[in-house]
Amino acid sequence: MSADYLVEILDRATNTTYKVQVPSDRYILHSAENQGVKLPFACRNGACTTCAVRVVTGEIYQPEAMGLSIALQAEGYALLCVSYPRSDLQVETQDEDEVYELQFGRYFGRGKVRFGLPLDEE
Repeated sequence: MSADYLVEILDRATNTTYKVQVPSDRYILHSAENQGVKLPFACRNGACTTCAVRVVTGEIYQPEAMGLSIALQAEGYALLCVSYPRSDLQVETQDEDEVYELQFGRYFGRGKVRFGLPLDEE
């Protein structure tokens, strides 16, 4: 039996806060959409950073978030399309380009890639 959690999502692009109930066995993005909330997304597979958020409070579980490095996940970033709540949550949407730059900026635009990409680091 799954528990339901209150997830508060601040959409920074519109300065709107949404409150949705999300079962612990359902993706946050999917549940929010089912409750009429329109949030940014692209791939729905955890491979890009369009639906990236930063966790302000609470605990999230995202075993399929291949689009975020382990380091960014440890800093509190998550992908709503493949994230499950593990407690009540407060999250803030992030600018996709900023998250991409945090993750890959040190690897591109400076010549050849000399080290493994951050997604390969564990």
